[in-house]
Amino acid sequence: MNKKDFFKHFFVFTFGLWYSTEIIFNTTLKSVLGIQIDILNNIVNWLVFILLMVQIIFMQSYKKKELMIIILITLPVTISTGLSGNRSLLSVWMFIVGAKEVSFDRIIKIAYRILQIMIPLVVFLRMLRIIDDYMIMRGSIQRFSLGFSHPNQLGLRIFQLTLCYCYINRAKLSLLSCCKIVFAIVFTIIIPNSQTAYISLIVFLILILIYKYMENQRHIFTEIFAKSLLVGALALNTISIVLAYIDVNKNAILSQIDKWMSVRFSWCHKVWQIYGISFWGQKVYVLGEETKILGIGNRLWLDNAYVTILLRYGILVFLITSFTYIYLIGSMAIRKEYILVVILFLYALYGLMENGLFMLSHNIFLLAFSDLLYHKENLNRTQNKEK
Repeated sequence: MNKKDFFKHFFVFTFGLWYSTEIIFNTTLKSVLGIQIDILNNIVNWLVFILLMVQIIFMQSYKKKELMIIILITLPVTISTGLSGNRSLLSVWMFIVGAKEVSFDRIIKIAYRILQIMIPLVVFLRMLRIIDDYMIMRGSIQRFSLGFSHPNQLGLRIFQLTLCYCYINRAKLSLLSCCKIVFAIVFTIIIPNSQTAYISLIVFLILILIYKYMENQRHIFTEIFAKSLLVGALALNTISIVLAYIDVNKNAILSQIDKWMSVRFSWCHKVWQIYGISFWGQKVYVLGEETKILGIGNRLWLDNAYVTILLRYGILVFLITSFTYIYLIGSMAIRKEYILVVILFLYALYGLMENGLFMLSHNIFLLAFSDLLYHKENLNRTQNKEK
């Protein structure tokens, strides 16, 4: 094995370790060999951090332009991470920087294999009663987690599994692929009843059908389709900030929309009123224990990715993440990676309802940034030719 292959395998090992443990640590499993899950999670996080630092510093070389971009983004993200106390964005950025020698396609294939193994494993452990099934009610509907820490975690993993499958098989999507998406929709409705997951999957199915229809038409239609999704992603970002800034309850139409969205914008507005916004970032407490100590009252809800980034990480990092995400969608549209454009738009919609848009554990497709950072647009084609 030459040095370059070793560096590739090193990153693959680090990513595989992190992603597989990320799934297993978000189950109802309490301990492993007598060690509490929280302690194990902290150990793995520090280990992954060290491995990524080794990868970035000692196993990769950089061009001047790459190094300048890395420094310009790392500095504000690191400062905001320190001030906010939240490491999600820094973790994403470290994985992006560390993925220089590995193609994006390979990363998604690895994630897909891990999901194929870990989801059945968690369900199997639940069937053996080794771990518990966390069940809650939504009105009269019972929601099952099948061993995951929350029904939404099960919905998230099915959502990820479906997207990975469709991306890997993007060149040969067929009626069978659509049937699998339908099955995923039905499953997420009946078992975890995870609204964000099944709504996103329904939108995904509609967009795939539209794309497959346009694919057989003139090429200009697919370009318009991709540009429409780009504009849509930008609009979702802007709408989130505007509706969180104003009091939607003062307008009957906006208030009704907010109720359809489980009053997410009302809660975001309340958190905004309490903490305001900063340039570099700040600590934003939303959990019940934290808010009671601060004298705010009961727990708060901050279930919108765009508002979360703005309030926690500050104006500068919000502008950086917003611009780069839109730039990523535009770049993939230019490269005619239309299925990836659909997926990235889908996560932009997902960010309207959850914080996971800029969390790697929710959105592993963020690693496509690495292709832009290192200009790897021809890497996949070269590897395919070699095969």
